[in-house]
Amino acid sequence: MLNSAEFAFAKHMRSKIPELKIKEFDKWSYDKLKKWEKKCDSENTCIYKFKNKKKIRKLDSNIIDLSKETLDFINNSSITSILYFEKGKVIHDLTKSNIGIFNTKKKITNKTYLYGFSKSKSIASLMVGVTQCEGLIDPNKTYAELIPKLKNSYYGKITLKDSLNMMARDNIIGERGFKMVVPWPYTVISFLRAEGAKIDEQLGDNKFYYSNLQPDLAAAAAIEAVGSFSKFRKLMENKLFSEIGNESVIKIHGYHNLPAMFNWVWATRYDWLRTGIYVMEKINDPDSCMGKYLRDGIKNSVETGRDWGPKYGKFFYTKNPYGLKSKAIMMKGHGNKFTIIDYENERVLDVHSIAEDFEAEKLVSLIMK
Repeated sequence: MLNSAEFAFAKHMRSKIPELKIKEFDKWSYDKLKKWEKKCDSENTCIYKFKNKKKIRKLDSNIIDLSKETLDFINNSSITSILYFEKGKVIHDLTKSNIGIFNTKKKITNKTYLYGFSKSKSIASLMVGVTQCEGLIDPNKTYAELIPKLKNSYYGKITLKDSLNMMARDNIIGERGFKMVVPWPYTVISFLRAEGAKIDEQLGDNKFYYSNLQPDLAAAAAIEAVGSFSKFRKLMENKLFSEIGNESVIKIHGYHNLPAMFNWVWATRYDWLRTGIYVMEKINDPDSCMGKYLRDGIKNSVETGRDWGPKYGKFFYTKNPYGLKSKAIMMKGHGNKFTIIDYENERVLDVHSIAEDFEAEKLVSLIMK
């Protein structure tokens, strides 16, 4: 049993936890983005902006209040944004700027940029899909073939196809040595310099290993295939973001004209939702090349050993996300940020949260019954 002093300290720390979460949210949602945009140097560290060159995707709505049980659940969590789209309309729309007595620096609006963390990996996959659909890249090729500078690294012998499924078998290498040799965010540049990523490294276990290196490698391979970053950005604006129909620019942090896709994508809450709707539409379109790419990712996904996301393919969780029984895939980021795309029932749930302090499976069951 805790003595009175220990109890007082524990209580003090519990009261501080929401404050720390808010500071973390403000740091990544506002402070870092503004700092990097202000100091942007396109030859070094920069925020790269991807525009929609065509029409904004208009979204109809028929807003229905969430149940008291659901609202109570949300109010006791670090959830800051929920959008739920079903059968062509936004049904639920909620934002929350406070956790207990603590508040974020400013109210979350439809113009607020929300940091995606590892949801960004799925954006990298869509970029590879566009490049593949243009006939510019072969997923069966190794990184040595796709990025000549990597021919003498461990990753030179890994295929793009395996990389997209987190089957690079690099659990022996991990991320060692890498963060110290380049400025944040670390990107493919660091793969060339990282101690321990030489070609003589042995392959790790032949199974799923979640590795932050893979989406950066995949994006770098796509840029190499297109020919330059400027051509790559133009292609993505015309073939990806114009189809997503984002209202605001998508912002991606990068280094030396290589966007860091493992973690560093910012978008507004409705543009995260639009991305999910785009993915849903493509999967359900039998004539879409992107749809074929995504369906292949679902069909050939691999076991993860994770109950909440048992299968993974092309940087998406591809089966029963958070216990959902219908056919669905998920974009998932740290802090319980996720976009669940139920393509069987044509519905999308987008959730942004500061921390994993709630049972995501229960939230999903409450909203996507």
